[in-house]
This record gives sequence, structure tokens and C-alpha cells, in this order.
Amino acid sequence: MLYQSRPARVACLLLLCLPLLILFPHSTWAHAFIVKSSPAENQVLDKSPSQVTITFNEDLQSAFMSIKVTDETGKRVDTGKAQLTPEHNDTMEIQLVPGMKHGIYTVNWRALSADGHPVSGVIPFQVGSGSNPYTNETAASEGSIASRLDLITVRWFLYIGISLLFGALCFRLFVLPGLSRDKDARALQELDQRSSAALPRWTMLLWSGYGITSAAILISLPLQASWDAGVSIREGFTLPILGEALQYTGAGQIWFIQMILVLLLSVTLIYALDHSISIRQRCLWGNISVILTLSLVLSKTFVGHPAAAAHPAPAIVADFLHFAAAAFWIGSLAVMAVCLPVAGPELSVSERTALQQAALRRFAGWGIAMVAVLLATGIYGAVLYVPAPSLLLNTSYGLVLLGKIALLLIMLVFAASQFRSARQAAAAKRAAGGLRAELGTGLLVMLLAAALTHLSPGQAPAVPFEETHATGEYHVTLAVSPNTVGRNEFKVTIQDSQGAAVSGIQQVTLTLVPADPDQTHQEFVLPVKQQPFHSQELMTAKGTWIVKVHALTASLDAVDADFTLHVGGKK
Repeated sequence: MLYQSRPARVACLLLLCLPLLILFPHSTWAHAFIVKSSPAENQVLDKSPSQVTITFNEDLQSAFMSIKVTDETGKRVDTGKAQLTPEHNDTMEIQLVPGMKHGIYTVNWRALSADGHPVSGVIPFQVGSGSNPYTNETAASEGSIASRLDLITVRWFLYIGISLLFGALCFRLFVLPGLSRDKDARALQELDQRSSAALPRWTMLLWSGYGITSAAILISLPLQASWDAGVSIREGFTLPILGEALQYTGAGQIWFIQMILVLLLSVTLIYALDHSISIRQRCLWGNISVILTLSLVLSKTFVGHPAAAAHPAPAIVADFLHFAAAAFWIGSLAVMAVCLPVAGPELSVSERTALQQAALRRFAGWGIAMVAVLLATGIYGAVLYVPAPSLLLNTSYGLVLLGKIALLLIMLVFAASQFRSARQAAAAKRAAGGLRAELGTGLLVMLLAAALTHLSPGQAPAVPFEETHATGEYHVTLAVSPNTVGRNEFKVTIQDSQGAAVSGIQQVTLTLVPADPDQTHQEFVLPVKQQPFHSQELMTAKGTWIVKVHALTASLDAVDADFTLHVGGKK
């Protein structure tokens, strides 16, 4: 039988897995968004541009990118193929036909974020005078659950498979040996040292977990590749698409590593279940199987939201611990619900009942530890991915997260009930039903967790800006709404020391100086018909801007004030 003399060795195994971080790519994979483009959104140009360039906040993957530029009739005016610029991997470009006519043009772009999520959008611009440019229609293609139920389902089965595999191994290695003080449990261990009959369904559960995990990983690559490339699922199984995904995408590289881990795991499991070798050797192979399974858990964190965090290392570790704790909990529940009812067939009914109660009591200690890890890492993740409380009710990600939290609370209620039942011999049947209900709830939790991986976390809402600065005998107020990338309304009010609006203002000019030296200055003049002076203008990028307000009075006095504007969120 596989066993460990001290449960504390679990902590050692977790620590052994942490160095595996160095085996994976070190790049900071992030969910890409546009920081600037040329032409900019809604920009009106005097003459036709020679190319379109789009710069993102992070480096892009070189696979599956595209830029299509069309005129008002739908005719394409781009030439060649979109590509990354030689100098910067965060910028893609495409050349345009010379001599484009006056009119409105549409840039349809698609790119692959470093975290594996495809993003796409539309950038309108205008050449010459004429029709007013229309508003932005940018939308991330990964924001819909219904759009890729296949990927969510495969991810769900992956979670289930890893949980069955990890839970079965850990229950046998760390939970069951801890029952050695109980005479019935000791009898079960003695039976298991001679044969596998003590837990007759355990081997089936273990291999089921391995099979589900392997199948889910195997099919995930073509499904992910078809999504990334924007092609049908059938095309995702073709060699050109698969080859590009393996060579150029982070998901493809992680898939290759996962397949190696799965193959190694098959070997270690065979030896761990070989009763022709000693218990010590089987225990060693079992521990190696646990480490490989944890490596699979770790690998999945490198493709998704944790890798896209501002500080990816702690986010990856937190996600790893969160899923490992959930897999241990749900997998162990599966063992107790499926295997314990028929455990120890040579034992009497009363002895088997006592064994089940002892197992529940023993698992309670482990369960408390897993819940503590889940709560700590869950709170960290909620704060990290949902920066504003309002996003919990106003975004799909927040609503699904609330559903997951509610189901976890239900699981805790079931767990508390099981712990009480473990102390009452007459409650054995009720405990068995509660285990199945708790297990079913856990499977639903994993379904929602799979859905969360395909939803974009909410971004902190833009906060309208308004400040008043005193300059000499004047007070200048600047208001910017909604204070985000794209079209904004700029309002300027100039008052004297008594709070009265200054009349006879001849000119008001706003100059926007970006903190990023690679970005260009913006300057525009506000109409001076009446206060507040206002105009609809474009902000081309998030970040910090210095807004310089310059006005001239009727007496040609200069009124100057500088404001620090944080575009795209709170300060």
C-alpha cells in the first residue's frame, strides 16, 4: 500500500514543486490592449497614410495576427500581411496602397495576447473632410461564455481529471495512513499490504482521473488553436494551424510540456500500483506521481489570468495553491464517496461503518487546512482580478465569481455536517448522502472556475476628472469625462477671485503632454462662445498626462494652469 508516516511531508512535496517555476517561460504574459495607433481612433488626416501601426501594452504572440483595412464600400486598401515591427514585439503593422481617396476607412484588427486570449477590434479614421468618423466598436472576442462552450467543457474535464488523480493519490498516501491508531483502519491497511482488495474502486478512480486528464489536455490544443486563429474547430485540427500554435503561442508551448508530464505520469503510476515491488518503492513512485500531478497544476497557471497580472509571480503561486487545495478536497471527497462504502470487504458491516467515520474525522483536519488555503488565495484573487466592488454585479466575470463563492459556502455547510455525522454511528447513511451532495457541489464549483478562465476580469471603471487650480487672480477648472481612452468631453471654466465667470476670453488652448516619451503631444483649441468652454476630443492612450491650459483674456493677460490627468482609471 502507498503510505507516508507523516502527513507533514505534503508540505515538503509542495515546496519541491515550487522550483519547477524555473522550467517554464519567464516572459510576462499579459492580456493585451491598445495603447496607441497610427492613425488613431477617429483621427482625421489631411492625406492618406502609408501604413497602419497598432501598439499594445505588452508583447504579442506572432501567430494569428491580422489587420484588414477597408474603405466605405468594403474594398480592401491594405497590402501584404500584418506583421510585428522588427524593433518592437508589442507593435504590429501593415502597409497601405498609395493615394487613398478621401473618406472613412475601417481598420479591423486581430491579435493574440501573451496569455493566450485573442483580442480584436475596429479603429475608424478619416482621410480628408467629409462624413464624421463613427464611434469605436472595439470588443474583445474572448468575453463571451457561449462563444466557446467547447473550451470551457474541456477545461472543466481537465479540472475533474486532475482532482480525481490528485485526490486519489493524496488520500491513499496521506489520509488513510493516519488512521493507523484505529483498529479497523489498521485492519484495512493490513489487507491492502497483501492485495488491492481493500479499496476495490480506488484503482478505477485513479486511472479514470488519469484518462480524463490526458484526453482533456490532448484535445485542448486544436480547440485553443482554432479559437486563437479565428477559424472553425475543424480547421483547428489541421497541421498548419497546430504547427503555428505549437511554435508561436504560449498555450502551444505549455501543451507540449503537459504532454511530456502526462507520459511520465503514466510510467510512475504503473510502478506505484505494482504489488510485486516493496511498499517503500511503491510509496516512492506514488510521491513522484504526486509531484508530476502538481506540475500539471502549475503548468496551467502560465496560460490565463494569473500570468497576465501586473505582478505575475505571486498571482501564479496563489492560483497554483488555490487549485491544488481544491483538487485535494474534491478528489478526496470522490474517494470517500466512491471507495469507502465498499472498503474492506473482509470487515464486518459495523467495522466498515467505523472505518468510514474514522476516515471522515481524519479528513476533517486536512479539510480545514485546504479551506484555509482556498480562502486566503481566493480573497487574493478576488482583489487582484476585480479591482472595484461594483464589477461583481456589473460584469459576467463578477457574477460567475459570486456564484463560485456561493457554491463554496454550500460545500462548507456540507463539510460541517459530515464532521458532525462522523461522531454519530447512527448517521452513517446520512453521511454517505452528504458526501455525494458535497462532491456534486464541488464539481459545479469547478465548472464555474472553468468558465472564469474564458471571461475577461473587469477593469476598474474610469473616474471623471475635475480639479480647480488658482493661478494669480484667476481660478481655472478643468473637467474631463468619462476620462478614458477614446472620445472625451473637455470643459474649462475660468473665474475671478470672487467666483464670477471671466468675460471676454479670446482663446483657450489645451496641450496634452504624455508621461510616456514615446507618445506624441496632443493640442486642440476650445470654442470660446460661452463658459464652460467645452469640446469633444480623443484621448489616444491610457496613462498619465499633463494637461496645460492656456487662455488669453480680453486685456491679453495669459492664464496658465497645469493639471495631472490619469486616464483610464483611478489615481
